[in-house]
Amino acid sequence: MAEPKKHETAGREMDQFLYAVSHDLQEPLRKVCTFGERLAAKLAGRLDSAAGDDLARMLGAARRGQSMIEGLLVLSRIETGGGPFTQVDLNTTIAGVLDNLRDAADACGAEVEVGPLPAVRADASQMALLFAALLDNALKFRSPAIRPRIRVAADCGGGAAGCRIVVADNGIGIEPHHAERIFTVFQRLHPRDVYPGLGLGLAIARRIARRHGGEIAVESAPDQGSCFVVTLPAAD
Repeated sequence: MAEPKKHETAGREMDQFLYAVSHDLQEPLRKVCTFGERLAAKLAGRLDSAAGDDLARMLGAARRGQSMIEGLLVLSRIETGGGPFTQVDLNTTIAGVLDNLRDAADACGAEVEVGPLPAVRADASQMALLFAALLDNALKFRSPAIRPRIRVAADCGGGAAGCRIVVADNGIGIEPHHAERIFTVFQRLHPRDVYPGLGLGLAIARRIARRHGGEIAVESAPDQGSCFVVTLPAAD
């Protein structure tokens, strides 16, 4: 068997394993949350502060576990559960994503500039998921000192390189040596209480880009913002 075929088979097997494990873990965690919430309601006002804190932490951990499992299910189904490739207008995709993120953008006064974007041959729902992850990341890791500014632009000069979609921000940035780490599942560079999240969004975005024969990379520096570049094959 050729080496690429081995990797493809191993990747499918890993996705199937992730899906099976994540699916089987859902029910136990759901029960922990359900019975924990019932216990909290039943004992409301009767627990001392330490016991109440322990119960709250238990419920918080169980809910995070549920969110992590849901994320793993999404990740595991990118290849096996994806939809068909059709002509996708990225202008429409980005408009829909921004509409969903409107409350978060308005809350921090973010200014979002979107240039003309191309059509690509892609899974429409996965394109929305990819750009939702990038735009949510830009909003989340904004600098507290300045107004958030996000720019979405395209460079489709033709040739073998395909289309480059840039999502750039003026946020807190990262050290250049973390440029690959942030695309790894469950990798976080900041404490959860400072920047909430699971560390899954960018991993999902990269997996989607690669399913489409593309890639995602980032250029960044601390306090200098981040520039994510999504490369996708041009539409036929």
